[in-house]
Amino acid sequence: MARQSFWSGLVVMVFAATCLFWIIPNYAGVNPLAQMPPDLVPNIASWIMLLSAGVVVIKAVVEMIQKGESPINLDLDWRAIGWAAWPFFYVAGAIYVLMHFKLSHAGVPLIAIMLFLLGERRWYILLGCSVVPVVLLYILSVYMMRVGVV
Repeated sequence: MARQSFWSGLVVMVFAATCLFWIIPNYAGVNPLAQMPPDLVPNIASWIMLLSAGVVVIKAVVEMIQKGESPINLDLDWRAIGWAAWPFFYVAGAIYVLMHFKLSHAGVPLIAIMLFLLGERRWYILLGCSVVPVVLLYILSVYMMRVGVV
């Protein structure tokens, strides 16, 4: 478990550093009239991620040294990697589908299929978790905009 924690923490540290030194400075925007700068909260969150991931990496390194493990293992379990990667491919395919169809038409089946593939078999959970978000988003985007709330 220490090896997984090491690599997970390292990835989070790289992401936090990328946010701090590239994404936030280039894309957070500038608003001189704001009471709070637009990059303050993302910077705080990125520093928290960086420090927390650093603690995880240090703890994992200490555990690996105690057990005599190396951070790299060449004995890969390709079935486990494939099982861990398929949701990412599904979401990428869903994004592609949603680029061509409305969310109110394609969202419900995409969410229901994902839940089914993840192992959910109760029809009321499948129906509720796939229909309710799409209906609420429709209400928010259509009716609330007419009133001028959003």
